[in-house]
Amino acid sequence: MAIISLIGSGKVATQLGKRLYECGHTIDQIFSRNYTTAVQLARAVEATAIVRIEQLTPTAGFYIVAIKDDSIIELLPQLDAISTKIIAHTSGTVSSSIFESYFDHYGVFYPLQTFSSQRVVDFDTLPFCIHANDANTLEQLTTLAQSICPNVYQIDDKKRASLHVAAVVVNNFSNYLFDMASDICYQEGVSFDILKPLILETVSKIQEHSPSSVQTGPAARQDHQTIQKHLHFLQNKPVYQHIYQLISEAIMQQQKQKI
Repeated sequence: MAIISLIGSGKVATQLGKRLYECGHTIDQIFSRNYTTAVQLARAVEATAIVRIEQLTPTAGFYIVAIKDDSIIELLPQLDAISTKIIAHTSGTVSSSIFESYFDHYGVFYPLQTFSSQRVVDFDTLPFCIHANDANTLEQLTTLAQSICPNVYQIDDKKRASLHVAAVVVNNFSNYLFDMASDICYQEGVSFDILKPLILETVSKIQEHSPSSVQTGPAARQDHQTIQKHLHFLQNKPVYQHIYQLISEAIMQQQKQKI
């Protein structure tokens, strides 16, 4: 079992730290500028909470950085004490080369999932993306990931960046559309719950079919009359109207290309 220190105490660091701890690893230190969350996580995983980066000791084998992307580069010059250790970040977009001038052994330890404080992530089903600057580091990070998750993939920086774009579309964008639909229902006094079986069926379909092959709706049918009715209904919500029109046009273009 490994000894790990976490840099960060937010949603990703918290769920990752708890999972590592539950799987038998030792969590040594939790660094965060937020003393409250650092202490909360440290207590949950029997670690030491620290709020000054100079308190970070080279006693762990792995250092996992789970903080905001734009904060990583600011932190690196302060990590001389652990420069010979393995360090990895959990970002979907930041290149692993960010560590190159500061560390001998570095990589990426990226769980591809949405994290929230209200739900516990299922590590048995999520994909884990690993990358490293050398074969030995890659092997060690892969072994660590496999100890907490069965679905581990070796994904380089370029492919991970493209995956993150796709992830934003299927997660963040689709969730905005759910919120848009929820708002429309609320404004009309209709329960959003009525749409939930449709959402589940839509997601269920793509487990067995490509998304393009199961596209339905007025745009897929080239039903311009219905589309115009919907656009008229949304005339007092110009943002929603623009989104509806833009996506409808994209779907119609997609269907024409199939012919």
